[in-house]
Amino acid sequence: MKKGFVTIFVIVAIVIVAGILIFTNTGGSDVNSDNNGNNNDAGNTGNGAGNGGSSGPQTFTVTISNSGYSPSSLTINAGDIVNWENEGTQDNWPASAVHPTHRVYPGSDIAKCGTAEGNNIFDSCRGLANGEEWSFTFDEVGTWGYHDHLHANLRGTVVVQ
Repeated sequence: MKKGFVTIFVIVAIVIVAGILIFTNTGGSDVNSDNNGNNNDAGNTGNGAGNGGSSGPQTFTVTISNSGYSPSSLTINAGDIVNWENEGTQDNWPASAVHPTHRVYPGSDIAKCGTAEGNNIFDSCRGLANGEEWSFTFDEVGTWGYHDHLHANLRGTVVVQ
């Protein structure tokens, strides 16, 4: 009887430990989803520039076209800057997920556009025309989904380490 109890106890303990390890390695709450439950994490396929012992913040460029963002996923360090450049023919409004509130990145909210706080949020607060640029400094570590407020099907991800 004791041998059966010990065996069951060991199996239960292994299942619990395995569950904890699996949940911890999947990133749990770092993946953002939009209002439809779609995962906004496009993977860690950033261009790698700026990730390698540099002493100051690096600037990364995301090119905007009518079909989306390139790269669509970018991995950077906290304190780095991402610059969005619109090369498309339509206006584009990069902003934190989720559409339409833009509240996923800490402190961001579309309601802050047009206020003194508007310059400090992950939201361009307006459409960028062809040739225009907008930059944001990422200080918060995490995986941050974003979208085009004017064309909400266009999405990207910034992973901040």
